[in-house]
Amino acid sequence: MLQRFFILAAASLLIAASEPPKQVPVPEAKPQQETPEQPTSPKKGEASQEQVQPPPENTVPKPQDKPETPSSQEAVPAGSDKASETASEKKSEDGKQETDKATDGKPADGKPVEEKKAEEPAPEPVKQENPEELKACLSQLKELGAEFREIEPIKGEEDGCGIASPLEVAAVLPGIKLEPKGTMRCEAALALSRWTKDIVLPTAKIAMPDRQVTAFGNASTYICRNRNSAATGKMSEHAKGNAVDIATMTFDKGEPLVMKPRAEDGTMEGAFQRSITTAACLFFRTVLSPGSDATHQDHLHLDVLERKGGYLYCRQR
Repeated sequence: MLQRFFILAAASLLIAASEPPKQVPVPEAKPQQETPEQPTSPKKGEASQEQVQPPPENTVPKPQDKPETPSSQEAVPAGSDKASETASEKKSEDGKQETDKATDGKPADGKPVEEKKAEEPAPEPVKQENPEELKACLSQLKELGAEFREIEPIKGEEDGCGIASPLEVAAVLPGIKLEPKGTMRCEAALALSRWTKDIVLPTAKIAMPDRQVTAFGNASTYICRNRNSAATGKMSEHAKGNAVDIATMTFDKGEPLVMKPRAEDGTMEGAFQRSITTAACLFFRTVLSPGSDATHQDHLHLDVLERKGGYLYCRQR
């Protein structure tokens, strides 16, 4: 039994020590039969196989069309960023073109630009008075005690000048003269008398109780000229008999009140002038106080120009 064990051990050692033949063929793995793969839907966020596969050889990829830029005539939604950008670009271009045209007073082609003459406003015909309104105005003026006389119609030297039914006013109220006499329409004379009666006299009694107004210094009534005596432009209301300019107020004693800028005049005379000038817009439609502009420094301008909507123009300084 022991002998048989030794024989088996020796045989095992001999087999282990022996080398295998050098040219022993190695069996190859049996090729597996290819089966078509079933397409699988790509997971969310992953590209499909068709999208990641490279294009087949000898195939030229077709270039994609470039997205079209909307033309300048294409509608752009209002309020969008694009609309704002388009408007900004247009504004910039327009501004540049205007700058180029205005350069050296010549357009882009270099030819001189002919200056367009300002069109002169067509002169208005002399206003004809409504007979009933004129009759009522004359009656009220007499009741107030104004001294005046009706004179012949005035045909101005130019179109737009003149008064159809003028009055020559000597006194605006009893005892208060207009020096020198002034020529105007009845409407302007009536406004002057009412303002004097309702504003000037009561205010003077408060401001200067020991003095009484006796006269207005007439700087201008009717005169055929343009506004502010300009060479061109609209006709002045003086040329239509609608305006009165007052330069001074005379009292029964003391020095006359000279019309001048009194915006910061702390005297009683200053307060008096500012008060009657402000209240004048209750009777006249245009009031330009002394100092209101360069051409109204030394007088008070009052007129009855009728504006649309009953608008009044009152400038105080």
